[in-house]
Amino acid sequence: MLKFADAHCDTVTKLNPQQLAWGCGPERAHLDLPRLREQTQLQFMAFFLRQAPPAEAWDFLRACWRNLQQATALNGGVEILMDLAQAGRPRQAERTQLLLAVEGLDLLAEAGEAGAEELFRLGFRSLGLFWNNDNWLGCGAAAQGPADTGLTAAGQAFVACAEARGFLLDWAHASANSFWQGAALCRKPLFVSHACCAELCPHRRNLTDEQLRALGQSGGWLGLTLAPAFLCQTGQAELADVVRHIRHAVKMAGEAAVGLGSDFDGVDELPAGLAGVQSWPLLAEALAAAGLAEELVERIMGENLLRFLREY
Repeated sequence: MLKFADAHCDTVTKLNPQQLAWGCGPERAHLDLPRLREQTQLQFMAFFLRQAPPAEAWDFLRACWRNLQQATALNGGVEILMDLAQAGRPRQAERTQLLLAVEGLDLLAEAGEAGAEELFRLGFRSLGLFWNNDNWLGCGAAAQGPADTGLTAAGQAFVACAEARGFLLDWAHASANSFWQGAALCRKPLFVSHACCAELCPHRRNLTDEQLRALGQSGGWLGLTLAPAFLCQTGQAELADVVRHIRHAVKMAGEAAVGLGSDFDGVDELPAGLAGVQSWPLLAEALAAAGLAEELVERIMGENLLRFLREY
């Protein structure tokens, strides 16, 4: 049975512990743990901190963290992934692994490396340096043209320290110059949890062909997102648009570099024909119908991400 792995959802900031643990139905959220367990091997759980001041952001993160701990205990069929080398290899058979991620590191503006160490202790293993705004690390995706000054000196130093500590650095939401400076600084492969292809839809969050090639050449990985605005300029995306972006990303970055980064519960709507995590088999069928080999479909739907994490 085909199993899936997804590098981005915002569900943990949307549902209470009971809804997450016992199920809330597709009318309330794109996923919950019962639906997730039916077919997913690994799911990134992103903590989007809403650009709050650092103290408020920490309070919100800790509250969401406690909710997730309670939900995992109530459900009993999931576990937090603490060691990237064990991705796809849960401690108990048939469990789904959750990987904790922070989306935007504004909360570390005052705490710095000590705050990062606290995140590591809590089980966070993926750090998205930016949301769209600029912060103490540098420029987010909203920065364009002359305003895009890339990483700050503090940001450059943080990249080296975070890599050394064992964090997975996520360059989704980075500006173009921040991305390229990060590519020059990073000793490990580039990781972008959720984006699409700028050649097919010129959204500021999408990667150019040059960026896709650089990501692939680094041994990196991209999660194709389901955000309609990233898939087509009209914003009225369909399943065929997702397939089109996946095929282009594979062409530019390579067959090993592409997977899923849904942004479930971080977008208001999904492409027509998709309703949530239960719809992953429909995408797999659409990729096969488009002529992709069965082995490549399996890699895109999960194996590429699991291998990337184990080797990171």
